[in-house]
Amino acid sequence: MAELEKVVIVGGGVGGCAVALALRSAGVQVEIHEKYGDFQGRATGFSIWAYAIRRLLSLGFERQRLQRVGREIVRQDIYSEAGELMMSLPVGEVSATVGAPTMDVDRRGLQEEIVDILGGAVYRFGSEVVAVRQDNDSAKAQLADGSAASGDLVIACDGIRSIVRDSFNDPPEFKMSSSDVVEGIAEFTHPWLAEGHHAQVWGRGRRAGIGLVGEGRVRWFLGGIVKPGEPEIDQAELVRRSHGLPDIVASVVAATEPAQIVRARIAHAYPVEHWRDRRVVLLGDAAHTLSPFAGMGACSAIEDAAQLVEQLTSDKPLDLALDTYVEQRKTKTLEIEKRGRRNERMMMARNPLVTTIRDWVLQRTPDKKLREIATEMATGE
Repeated sequence: MAELEKVVIVGGGVGGCAVALALRSAGVQVEIHEKYGDFQGRATGFSIWAYAIRRLLSLGFERQRLQRVGREIVRQDIYSEAGELMMSLPVGEVSATVGAPTMDVDRRGLQEEIVDILGGAVYRFGSEVVAVRQDNDSAKAQLADGSAASGDLVIACDGIRSIVRDSFNDPPEFKMSSSDVVEGIAEFTHPWLAEGHHAQVWGRGRRAGIGLVGEGRVRWFLGGIVKPGEPEIDQAELVRRSHGLPDIVASVVAATEPAQIVRARIAHAYPVEHWRDRRVVLLGDAAHTLSPFAGMGACSAIEDAAQLVEQLTSDKPLDLALDTYVEQRKTKTLEIEKRGRRNERMMMARNPLVTTIRDWVLQRTPDKKLREIATEMATGE
């Protein structure tokens, strides 16, 4: 194992929390420095596929905690704009072969549970890192209050606008989505969501997804109805723009507390060239801001964390361990970003002929192919 007594983690999102869990399980002292004073007030969610859930379980995130933050996806159903079921992926069946469920998860709930495991002294709210300094055998995070946090390694998990990444890379060339995404968590029930079904709607230039994260609680997203740069749009207008899609979409938007609806500008990029600079290494969105149309953002951050710590706890010297991690994950995340860009062209197609052909193909996808697709997602392969 590389000689690591203490690691400083910049950023307390999913990637930062996951790598802290992994290092803690390996007996390494960690500190997470999160610039915000608390968790975001508005909750959102995401899907985490079985391979990433298995990683969390292996790092000490108990199954009872999973039940507090999300619900298993048994099938992922994709509906047309007219409300016809086009395809249904056997997610639960293939996830069982991985040894863990695929789940829709409350993002903030997941972070809160991990912080509970780590302890409050590890996770430092309101601790903004403004720069990183290093010498031959240590690295130091300079904090906004003038103090510093030193360790044998600094792991930058500070997201899409990473100051650490940009200190030794040219800024990424972001691809901006043609629409903003609105999302939220709501008290909501619907027959399409019974028995662990996650529902998606693929319309003409519009796409929505809804999945259970708790008893009577769902997370949802909706893209293609808000143009970038538009002024703030109220809930009533969001509901109006959802018309023409199956009623479940407008209903879940209407069921959400207006103050809890989140609007996000979507940007993504290929992995940056340099993932490390001596004793500083990137992880998650700081290294690869993946397309949401690949459905692997949170999963990839968790997998980064697990593979990084696997290398750090091997018998390799530190430099080789870090280089191996970078080589493996850069290759994989490049593939994921390419797939996400292809998916976006299909999922968000606006041309009536293209969407008609797409829907025709989805409706006729053989069961064997449906299982292959679900297996690729659940295994991360």
